[in-house]
Amino acid sequence: MYPQPSRSEPSQLSTFKPTRDLNVYELSADEASTTGLQNEISVLSIDREETLALLGIFTLTVLKGSVSILGVTLSASKTAHHVFAPRSAPIPILQCASSNVHTDSNTYSLPPRVRQNHAGAVVAIRSLDTGVEGLGRVCRVFDAVFEPSRWQRSSAEAIRPGVNLITHSDRDVLPFVLPGSWSIALSAAETPPSSTDPIPPSVYVVKGPKKSGKSTFARTLLNRLLTRFQRVAYLECDVGQSEFTPGGLVALNIIDTPVFGPPFTHPSLPYRAHYVGATSPRCSPAHYLAAVQALLETYKFEIQTSMPDDESIDTRVTDVIPLVVNTMGWTKGLGANLNAKIEEFAEATHLFEVVGSEEKGWPAHDILQSAPTKALQHTLEAISPNLANAHFNAVDQRNLNILSYFYAIFPSITSMSFPYPSAPLRQMTATKWETSHPLCARYPYEVDWSRAFDQVILIGAGYEDVIPSEISNVLNGAIVGLVECEPGTEDPVYLDPSGARELPYVQARHPPVPSTSTCHGLALIRAISPSSSHMHILTPVSPAILARCRMIVKGELELPIWGMLDFTDANEGVAGVEKGRVPYLQWGKSEGLGGERRRVRRNLMRKAQM
Repeated sequence: MYPQPSRSEPSQLSTFKPTRDLNVYELSADEASTTGLQNEISVLSIDREETLALLGIFTLTVLKGSVSILGVTLSASKTAHHVFAPRSAPIPILQCASSNVHTDSNTYSLPPRVRQNHAGAVVAIRSLDTGVEGLGRVCRVFDAVFEPSRWQRSSAEAIRPGVNLITHSDRDVLPFVLPGSWSIALSAAETPPSSTDPIPPSVYVVKGPKKSGKSTFARTLLNRLLTRFQRVAYLECDVGQSEFTPGGLVALNIIDTPVFGPPFTHPSLPYRAHYVGATSPRCSPAHYLAAVQALLETYKFEIQTSMPDDESIDTRVTDVIPLVVNTMGWTKGLGANLNAKIEEFAEATHLFEVVGSEEKGWPAHDILQSAPTKALQHTLEAISPNLANAHFNAVDQRNLNILSYFYAIFPSITSMSFPYPSAPLRQMTATKWETSHPLCARYPYEVDWSRAFDQVILIGAGYEDVIPSEISNVLNGAIVGLVECEPGTEDPVYLDPSGARELPYVQARHPPVPSTSTCHGLALIRAISPSSSHMHILTPVSPAILARCRMIVKGELELPIWGMLDFTDANEGVAGVEKGRVPYLQWGKSEGLGGERRRVRRNLMRKAQM
């Protein structure tokens, strides 16, 4: 167990002392080819008790033995795991696993000069070029987060270009620590049944307050399950801090490879999703619950069990896909009621509850108690506040997730590989990011909305008052959900018979029914022509899928201010326009009535909540 660090006293993260040709080897092209590895790779021989903290973006391949990273044990295999270790999240600590873990010593034939310690492990580190570090140019809060801070530069040592060994923690670099209760619960969850009966489907529900480590535990649980199952389903109910999608989406993802990195490093296209349009279900709790229930039914009927792959050499379970449910961190009042409903819908077999100290502001344990359940219950300690980086708050992380989504390059999809109503039972995660141009300089799709869209729906507080003549102003520069509905399930919109050019919008329209619709992704409406029925949109959704989305839904989610700026303009303008004349943007303090930020009090309780 790694000791918890203190902010006042930096703790040692790496006991590994890199020495060329003793425990660090640069393989030649011939050696790499003979070993079965790619060029430009470093091989590290790690002793049993040594730890290694790496900052940067790299691939990790276990050549001999087994290592633990982010709570997961990896054995020798041909798999090159992608690892993203920025300073904005706890960085992974690499350590040789215990000797009783099964390893295959015949996976690689290592060169004779590589020292092979029988009690240690041998790994290969290779720099990974994805372009994700370019997001720091877009969102300046995260600039250079994959590089050592100014306090670490003198002590950090480069293992590969863009990969640095960090010796000690400080206020900018904190390690990933697996609490004891987490380790016990994870071991219980991944232990296979002792009987020879078929493996029953399992549903793992994770709940807890905000800033308690709930989402981090859910990600670690997902990675642990992937060591036993070939695929794992992940239901994201936390619309404010989503793991695989931007905020505002209740999404069901199919994951087949471990995720070693914070959410902005693995944006994914969901198997099925529904757009809530806000970072909290406070304004639309009924729609939120209907969306969660529809996704749980999708899992039970389409995903839970699948045909076994007899031809696969993978020894993991292929005919059962377990489900991890990450609930939201709103655990009081209405939020507690919504989470209780989700637990009831999910019919969990394992329930993990993160509980913190009341003296430090956590809700009392009895407040979080739900109805009696047959699930195996595990109580987890909250993650230490010393492990949270105070330089990056929840709003910064949410903004970066949205920007990462719009700058990401996803695997190509055709209409043949993406049949309705289901997506492929495989992970659709971005592998590259293109950040050479800002959003204002990208080539958009030009869409004729009179032919492409059947309905425009606004959801959220106050949107029912938007009249049809103002709808184009509301959509201009907005983030919208791209929704596909089953034919004949939505009432048509009857436009003005005079033939006036207007968007298919009707006031106070209800959101699409989750049981007969799906949101394929988000789009940014960059411009709407005032003289024609054309609009420019930016979206990572494939054109083959975009053509099926006949409905757009606008919620409360907006593009972060960083996405509106032009980071290539040296004069701080946007697309050659000086910053004082850029529409939708204002520098300095606002003036006039309504110019100040509104203060909303959320510490008042209703009588029913007391």
